[in-house]
Amino acid sequence: MIKKFLLMCICFMMCLANFSVGFCASKNSDTNRKINLVWQPVLDDENDLSQIKKLSGVNIVSPSWFVIERADGHIKDNGDFLYARDVKKKNYKIWPLITNDFNAEMTHKWLNDKKARAYIIRQLVFYAQRYPIDGYNFDFENIYDKDREALSSFIEEATSALHKEGIFVSMDITVASNTPNWSSCYDREVLGKTVDYLVLMAYDEHGRLSKTAGSVASIGWVENGVKNLLEKVPPEKIILGIPLYMRLWEQSDDGKVSASTLNMMQANNLKKEKNVKTIWLPTLGQNYFSYRENGKTYHVWQEDKKSLQLKVALVNKYKLAGVASWRKGFETKDIWPMIDKELKKKYND
Repeated sequence: MIKKFLLMCICFMMCLANFSVGFCASKNSDTNRKINLVWQPVLDDENDLSQIKKLSGVNIVSPSWFVIERADGHIKDNGDFLYARDVKKKNYKIWPLITNDFNAEMTHKWLNDKKARAYIIRQLVFYAQRYPIDGYNFDFENIYDKDREALSSFIEEATSALHKEGIFVSMDITVASNTPNWSSCYDREVLGKTVDYLVLMAYDEHGRLSKTAGSVASIGWVENGVKNLLEKVPPEKIILGIPLYMRLWEQSDDGKVSASTLNMMQANNLKKEKNVKTIWLPTLGQNYFSYRENGKTYHVWQEDKKSLQLKVALVNKYKLAGVASWRKGFETKDIWPMIDKELKKKYND
């Protein structure tokens, strides 16, 4: 009897020891599939995932529901019961996005205020009980580098509380760089040990405010970002974020550039309108086209099925957890079957 009791205690302690590592795998055992997440920041009739036909292969949706809007930690609630009900009927899991409003000063205040941090966590637990959600996606960006440790500490506290509710925790991070407030603020190794998944936002290689025109996510830059993160975080905890958008770069003869965002359909329509042909750039893994108009040159490094397939293939190559796509409404219809097919491949087929 005593031996049986001791055996049960040992088993229980082993389960606790492995909880943080096996948390997601155990809850996803019903699907046994790689993660295929799509963010949904806006709703319209054409892209409302609660109403339109289920997207091929997509198993998680992340609606933009929550914003930390004050220094005291108050969260603005944009949750939608009817949306959640109908999304669940389509067998999606729901990981609502919560953002810090990309406000560095406000974030500094609540990160360094114990009461505000506790208040945020209480609200997160409340909303996890209020809505039929499965997890959270933390999208905290533009954070002072000096708040690096405070950010890691807060995420540890939040993850601990949410795991007690059976809630997944994922967190978005940028590709490592020297950019203040947008990269060094993340202690990737510590965060990787804390949360269930880190979502590598492998886009904005050339951001909207870049001084030079270029790709949003060339394949070499994306792969290097993955490899750098793998030095600190195990592959099964990494979700690869991919862009369903690109930029139209306007370049004047003096070299000054400006950019606007194009979704995939807009890029295809632009090619037809300007009657231009694309050139495949194998080193970048992208199609490229340009045209001249009104004394200015316009450039597009295009994201399409071919370029995105190369990126999604990195999931298999490096045995990552899956992909996350930014965002619903930017894609062409051929994207979802392609991602689904790539993710169904066995690792390193």
